[in-house]
Amino acid sequence: MGMIINIDEALRQRTDYNILREPLNEMLKNKQEAWERSNPIDFLFTRGSIGTFQETYTSSIGFSHAFVETADYAVGPIFNTEEGFSATFRTRTFQGGFTITQQTLEDRLMGKAKDDATQFIKRWHGDTVEYCMAAMSAGFGQVVPWGYDGPNGNGGVTRLLLNTADTVSGDIMDANKNPLFTNKHTIVKRRGMTATDISNAYQGNCFYANIDLTSSDPGKIAKLADVINQAVTIMENYKDDNGKRAGVLGAKSIVSANEPHLKAALATALSLEMFNDMGQKQGLNPGYKRATCVETPYLLDIPQTAARTAANGATIGQGFFITDKAYNAENHGPQLTERIAFTLKVKENDEAPYGIKYQGRQRWDINVASWRGILYLYLGNPNDSLGDGSNVPITWANPANFTELVPTDTIVKPVSIVGTVTTA
Repeated sequence: MGMIINIDEALRQRTDYNILREPLNEMLKNKQEAWERSNPIDFLFTRGSIGTFQETYTSSIGFSHAFVETADYAVGPIFNTEEGFSATFRTRTFQGGFTITQQTLEDRLMGKAKDDATQFIKRWHGDTVEYCMAAMSAGFGQVVPWGYDGPNGNGGVTRLLLNTADTVSGDIMDANKNPLFTNKHTIVKRRGMTATDISNAYQGNCFYANIDLTSSDPGKIAKLADVINQAVTIMENYKDDNGKRAGVLGAKSIVSANEPHLKAALATALSLEMFNDMGQKQGLNPGYKRATCVETPYLLDIPQTAARTAANGATIGQGFFITDKAYNAENHGPQLTERIAFTLKVKENDEAPYGIKYQGRQRWDINVASWRGILYLYLGNPNDSLGDGSNVPITWANPANFTELVPTDTIVKPVSIVGTVTTA
C-alpha cells in the first residue's frame, strides 16, 4: 500500500511547524516500509488496486472441448465459450486522526510529536492487520463484526462477510454466493446440467483431521504429515469453473497462529525426510517439504486459528491455512484491494483544541473471487469442539461444511506392550 503525507505546505505556513522538521514525513514513510517488509497480511492476501469505486471480475468458463475427429475434407465444428461466475470488488473509506497540542508546539517537544506520530501510524497498520484477520474469519459463512463503540473502541462497527464468485446452485444468475471456505464449491451450471450434476461436482477447501497434537499418541506427527500431503494434493487437483483442471501448482505455504505446540508440530511434520519407526512405519515422510511454514500472532485473535484448551488441559492451535500465492495473484484470490493510498494531511486548528491536526484517510477493503488458492484445515472434530466427547459443535461455522481427511492406515504403526518386568 502506498502512502501520501501532505505536511510541506504546513511547514511553510507557520514557524511553529518547524518542530516537525526532523523530518516527520520521512520517519512516517520508514514506519510504513517496515510494516510492508514483514506484514502478516501478505501471508494470506495478495495486494491489488482498482481505478473506480468498484470493479466486477467475470470468469470465462472457456471451451468444453476444442476439437473432434473429422474426415479429411470435413469442416471442423465451431466451439463457443461462455460467461462464468462474477465477483464485484469494492472498497470502504477509513478515516482517523490525532492532534499535536499547542503546548507541545510551544515547548518545542520534538520527541513528543515524533512519538505521537509513530504510535498513530503503528496503530493504523495494526488496525489494518486486525481487520484483515477478521475478514478471513468472515469467510466461513457468518457475519463477523470488527470494531466497537464501547470504551477504547474505534467509534464504529464494520460488518464483514467474505463470499466467493461461485454460487450455491452453480447458476451464474444466482445471487446466493458460497462462503470462502466450504465443501460445496460449484462449477458453472451449463445448459442441460441438473442439480445432481452440480452436487456431484462439489469441491471443497474446508477440511478437518481428528488429530490431537497434545495427546500421547506416538503417531500424531506422522498423521499430521499425511493429512498435509493430502490437503496439498487436493489443491493441486482442483478443477476450474468449467470442470477442467485448474493448475493450482504453485509453492504452498502453511499460515498458522504463533502457538508453540502447533508451530513445533508443523515444523517437524514438514522437515523430517524419513520416519524413524518411533510410532510410525519406517520410510519416507509424505509431508516432507510439501509446504513452508509462516506464523503470526495476529491469527491468535480469530477462533479458526486461536489456541484452545485440549481435553487434557494443554493448549493447541485449532487449525491453519494453506495458500498458493502464485495462483491467488493470477486468479483474484483473497486480496487487499486499495482504491486510495493512505493519506495523512495536516492543518492548524484555529479553534480549541489549538495545535496541529493530522487526518488520515484510506480507501480499501478485502475482496475475493476465486477460492482455490487457499485451504483451511481444522485439527480436531468440528462436531466436538471441546475434544472431550461432549459433542459441542463449533459456533463460528457450520460443521456440515467440513470434509474429514483420514490419515493413511499404513502411516501409523501401533505400539503395544508385549511383556512386563516386575522389580522388587
